[in-house]
Amino acid sequence: MLRQERMNQHGRGVSAAERDDVMKDVDVIARDVPSALMPIVGGLTSRRKRVPYWYMYDTRGSEIYEEVATTSKTYLNWHNEHSVLQSHSDDIAAKTTSPVILMELGSGASSKTRLVIEAMLKRHGTLTFVPVDVSKEHIEEVGQQLEGDYEGLTVEPFGGLYMEGIRHLSTRKDPKMLLFLGGSFGNICIHEQLDMMKEVRAQLTAKDRFVLGLDMNMDRESLLEAYGQQWANNVLNNPIDRLNKDFDGDMDAAKFELVNDFVENPADGDTPSYVMGYWRSLAEQRVYFCKLGLNLDFQRGEKFFFTDGPNWSCKWSLHQIRRLAEKSGFALEDYWTNEAADYGVFCFAPAP
Repeated sequence: MLRQERMNQHGRGVSAAERDDVMKDVDVIARDVPSALMPIVGGLTSRRKRVPYWYMYDTRGSEIYEEVATTSKTYLNWHNEHSVLQSHSDDIAAKTTSPVILMELGSGASSKTRLVIEAMLKRHGTLTFVPVDVSKEHIEEVGQQLEGDYEGLTVEPFGGLYMEGIRHLSTRKDPKMLLFLGGSFGNICIHEQLDMMKEVRAQLTAKDRFVLGLDMNMDRESLLEAYGQQWANNVLNNPIDRLNKDFDGDMDAAKFELVNDFVENPADGDTPSYVMGYWRSLAEQRVYFCKLGLNLDFQRGEKFFFTDGPNWSCKWSLHQIRRLAEKSGFALEDYWTNEAADYGVFCFAPAP
């Protein structure tokens, strides 16, 4: 029987509750599985069948995300955040001193980040940019393009999970600004967000800053439409294709459907509201992964999650954002929102 030490999406060991979630009677052939894929095996052999959210974002997944995010008429996070950065990138750059290192977590194509890079170069003259993403090949290509487009910019791509990238940078003495844009912090398991903030805080000094893009939209109808079938290629078809390639499987995406819902929590509480999402089996079926020697049986209507926690994407009130800062050792130094005040970019400074 496989005994495994799984990692969550930002690079920390799993909890005791997660270990208890592993199906004890499942035998898996794992000797030829790369260590980077062991979290996937852990999710497949759990009672709550799942893949971690970062598994969506290989090169193809990143390309699909960028296409939907930039062209959708209902998913507005990209456009809302772009408008904030267009108006306030100079204000964000002003939070740093020279020489500065800019790190972006989950950087992908870094399309909106160009606005911050331009503001940083205008203010400081030179800039080191460290994009962090699980798809290293993709960010290496993006990095080459960025260096060709901007004089004075040095790009140092880091392939790995979020906290691995932050720890990698923590030994550098220059002031650092960490960007986590696109509302991506809201994809972190809701039960792990505070711990991640505390971990980030532990790696920063007083001169560093942590900048988060957070979605504040609470309209149920618009959210269910925004996170609907337009994302099927990103969060259903592409990861199933990856599973079949990685583990020589016969999983059929046509036998699952994408389902979402919105869970609204009190705005004056500490827990954000969130969109949840999962795949639902359309029939009783068996899936076989040859490389693992693993049969997975699904009942009709059974759920398969593409997130580690209950949330696909969290939605925040200003009160909840302030409380997150207070509880994790940060101070909310400044923030900027779009005109509708339903999306914001928040600058956190390490509290004394």
